[in-house]
Amino acid sequence: MLVTQPEQTQATIVVAGVDTHKDTHHVAVLDLVGRVLADRAFPVTSTGYRQLLDWVADFGVIESFGIELTDSYGAGLTRYLTGRGLPVLQVTTTDKAARARRGKTDRLDAIAAAQKVLAGLARAIPKDTTGSIEAIRMITIVRDSAVKDRTRAINQFQALIITAPAVLREQFQGLTTTAAVKLARSFRPDPARLAEPTQAAKQALKRLAARIGDLEPEIAAAQKELAALVGAVAPTLLGRPCIGPITAARLLMTASSNVTRIHSEAAFARLCGAAPIPVASGKTHRMRLHRGGDRQANYALHMIIIGRLKNDPATQAYRDKKLGQSHSKKDAIRALKRYVAREVFHLLKTDLILP
Repeated sequence: MLVTQPEQTQATIVVAGVDTHKDTHHVAVLDLVGRVLADRAFPVTSTGYRQLLDWVADFGVIESFGIELTDSYGAGLTRYLTGRGLPVLQVTTTDKAARARRGKTDRLDAIAAAQKVLAGLARAIPKDTTGSIEAIRMITIVRDSAVKDRTRAINQFQALIITAPAVLREQFQGLTTTAAVKLARSFRPDPARLAEPTQAAKQALKRLAARIGDLEPEIAAAQKELAALVGAVAPTLLGRPCIGPITAARLLMTASSNVTRIHSEAAFARLCGAAPIPVASGKTHRMRLHRGGDRQANYALHMIIIGRLKNDPATQAYRDKKLGQSHSKKDAIRALKRYVAREVFHLLKTDLILP
């Protein structure tokens, strides 16, 4: 008697695309041939994340999630999924041309995110936001905003001095900014005479001086905290010439704790906007740097080079060599950016990858 074996049903493999928003995430589930199995919105809460994962898992074995804005609206969901060992890929938002052709809804954007995963267009691994580098990012944001506010207040303070009545303006002649702020904080304007320009100018300068003075300790405290955090995470990076805590913090934020997501030093240079691209035409043959990438990281590389051009003999010798070959100083800086990007990438790997 012939006994037939029961048929084994193969589990469906699915991918999910997520269109992220502040209060809700819209999810679309597709199988591997691109059929849309279902779509649904979930609240942006811990309970909502759990419901989202359980719902997607009901359709089959999850191959990966494609999530938009993994560093902002999608950060919480990304942390939740990666914390449970699920593969997450960063998906770029749909471009304007595609939206003009097919329209825009949360459902369509979620489907498009899943389709990009299936097509291999989403390959970037999101940054790890669960460790010390995320703490560095948060402190850096506060420090940068305080520096920007202080700069704006100083500019307004100096502009008010220029336009103040002569009797008041002359008191600030020859003073440094620090001394001028100290003088303005000592003013005692008469509240009953604020209709007079001199008294109003004293009031305005006193308030701006107080604002500048209040921001100074906030900036100093943030810089002290960053020095401690960065020193614990990247001591090797900090040991190199002209790389201080603020510069190192910007480079760490670009790389993230999971630096292995960046597959080569060339990819890191591209990420920092330091990858050379040809701009040849006719008899002109030259290179320029890729203008995309993280501009804060690019600025950090630039400041490292400017510091080394002043103090590092090897960097100065390289610049002189380039100038001797009829290159401009800007060309030398472009080449040095690429070199420093390579150096920084290997230093980050030394500090961030456990032995």
